[in-house]
Amino acid sequence: MLYLSLEDTQRRIKDRLYNLTDSAPDNLYFAVTSGLIGGGLEEQITDFLTEHPATKLVIIDTLQKVRDSKGSTGKAGMYGNDYDDISSIKRIADGFNIAVLLVHHLRKLQDSDDPFNDVSGSTGIIGAADTNFILRRKRSGNAATLLVSGRDVEYQELTLQFNDLVWELVERRNSEDIHKAELPKFLFRVVDFMECRTEWVGTATELLTEMKEQEVTPNMVTKYLGQFAYEVLEPLGIEYRTKRTGKSRLIKFLRRDGDDANDAGIAI
Repeated sequence: MLYLSLEDTQRRIKDRLYNLTDSAPDNLYFAVTSGLIGGGLEEQITDFLTEHPATKLVIIDTLQKVRDSKGSTGKAGMYGNDYDDISSIKRIADGFNIAVLLVHHLRKLQDSDDPFNDVSGSTGIIGAADTNFILRRKRSGNAATLLVSGRDVEYQELTLQFNDLVWELVERRNSEDIHKAELPKFLFRVVDFMECRTEWVGTATELLTEMKEQEVTPNMVTKYLGQFAYEVLEPLGIEYRTKRTGKSRLIKFLRRDGDDANDAGIAI
């Protein structure tokens, strides 16, 4: 492994290394200086890989240290330059069949809709990389979440705990797990409500009253049922129908058991 620790000194690397082990492996190499992308870095990495053909991993820490910060965006623009820089490193990884890990900074302002937009720079950086990782951790905490997204990997959220200088995996959630966790719990309470009933008809307000619900409003009931009834209630044998009558919208649940679950829907 080659680790380009470009924000550290040899002394700092040695101190950290001896915190981990008394004897570093012979096939672990460090460097604290290097050329820039398009200015000698690719040739340096290629020469190292040629001299050490057993190398499987190259870490560049950090990406900004190997980029020409004084360069102009030119005709390619920021996205084009970002994409070209990552692609230049990716060609080495593909050509030598190795992994290259680029450590990069996040923006201080976070995007609540898409955490991968937090990556500093344009979307050309994450667009060119095969796999992207976002590590989120409070400065004073030992727990963190690692978000994983890529071309050949399923989206995952890994909960980690930092113990004795090692990150330990606490929980792994894939896209399906995350989606299930986001389903409104109210829908599952409806399932419990219908357990001893074969049919129920009424308004959202009446439903909340009979269920003794205080966590949701009538408008939320309508929204949840419209979005998730087919996904949550139908597979559990509860048919949901709705119909507007005058100023009210009626809700109808019909619990089906066994073969009845395959019958056609019954309109209110």
